[in-house]
Amino acid sequence: MQTKQKWALTLLTAWGAMSCGGSAGPVDAYQGAIDPSALDAKFQPFSACGRDGRQRCYTPAKAFSGGVEQSFYNLGLVEKAKLTEDAQKRPTLKASAVTARAYDFPEACTAGKAFDERTDAYRQDAQFAVFDALPLTPATNAPAALPLVRTSAWTGVTPFDCNAIKSAQSLKDGVFGGEASADESLALRAVIDLSVLPTRPSAQAASGWYLGLQLAYLDGGAVAVTEEGNVRTMDGVWFKGSSGTPRDLTARLVFQARPGEPDFSPVVRLREVAGGSTTYTSLCYAAPCAADAYDLSANATYTGMLFLVPSTP
Repeated sequence: MQTKQKWALTLLTAWGAMSCGGSAGPVDAYQGAIDPSALDAKFQPFSACGRDGRQRCYTPAKAFSGGVEQSFYNLGLVEKAKLTEDAQKRPTLKASAVTARAYDFPEACTAGKAFDERTDAYRQDAQFAVFDALPLTPATNAPAALPLVRTSAWTGVTPFDCNAIKSAQSLKDGVFGGEASADESLALRAVIDLSVLPTRPSAQAASGWYLGLQLAYLDGGAVAVTEEGNVRTMDGVWFKGSSGTPRDLTARLVFQARPGEPDFSPVVRLREVAGGSTTYTSLCYAAPCAADAYDLSANATYTGMLFLVPSTP
């Protein structure tokens, strides 16, 4: 019986010869697209759209920070019951809770033919990131599905065709050579329904692979880790009377910072406040507070962690 690695190499090389015009190197078989219905509900299209309102879309939401309105994609909430607490009884998310990995490929690959959206399933001018897990609906009492991954560069691959690599298992089995960098970091990469991409190209939508299946994800950028080993967050307030949940498009949300500011994070430690005030557009950390700034020194009721991806309006 062939070993797993030899079997994989035989299969992949055969596919490469058939699908890439006789490519000499190994090529992971293209298996189609992921089944989006298996994704956790946070990552499926969440708002009604279309003329009759029967379609589902990824629609940008609105929030305020420092008196300025901002647009973002709301990727839902992980309730505080699913999180740990720090010494101040604030919900925290341990970096160790992030187990999914995504590999990036900084080295050049050999470009294939020009992309034709009418006939081609994917581009062949760059190598997409490769994921080793998907944020699927968790079992009862299992940890919450997260849009966070551990990212690292995979280098030292022998010359390969762009997007020949479609499976993390192939990398781990040594089919393509090379190895993962010892340096890794966290990033927000929310896998979404490839067939329902956001209506605005500015949403940082990108393509990737999982076990030969094509996927799309919203790229929220790097996520820092504190000295205590927790995911770094920014503060946010949801004025509860404005909506049924903090994900509703009508939700009144105020965040600590905007993208590009030092305190910004795509992971928000969210408080809930009774009422649906439409006057607050910033947060205040020390009295006296301006009329449009919510005073965070008030007793806090925490809701959980909210995840977001900025979108240029």
